[in-house]
Amino acid sequence: MPWVLDGNNLARGQGRERVRQAALALARREKVRIVAFFDGAPPAGSPPVEWLGAVEIRYAPHADSAILDLLRCGGRGWRLASDDRSLGVQARDLGATVVSADDFWVKVERGLAAPPEPAQRAAGEPDSAAAPERLPDAPGRVRRSPRGRRRW
Repeated sequence: MPWVLDGNNLARGQGRERVRQAALALARREKVRIVAFFDGAPPAGSPPVEWLGAVEIRYAPHADSAILDLLRCGGRGWRLASDDRSLGVQARDLGATVVSADDFWVKVERGLAAPPEPAQRAAGEPDSAAAPERLPDAPGRVRRSPRGRRRW
């Protein structure tokens, strides 16, 4: 389920970069598309729309209107992260699921606290996810399909 983020609402005055990094982490972990909207002009030297893999960052004069325009094109299946009540009501009317800013940050923080991927583990560190299952104490029967028999 793709996400649409009310960027300035989620930033809570702490700057856009925090939201950008959270969007990247969530998109990577959940393998989902994320569109984040920020009010105002992009930073100097940045285009009005940035593509960062599955994350799209858009700058608009009025982010709430831009979010609603996106949802009007097919809001079903989208999750909106915002504490803006008016935007939330309108987004629900368009078929989106609304998640509070606190719930969004909890979801992001949980993912950041997760153990690193096997490729990111230090050399020699055990990888419990890739550990083989314990073999049975006694041998078991192996079932064969009737068509699986071959004569050599």
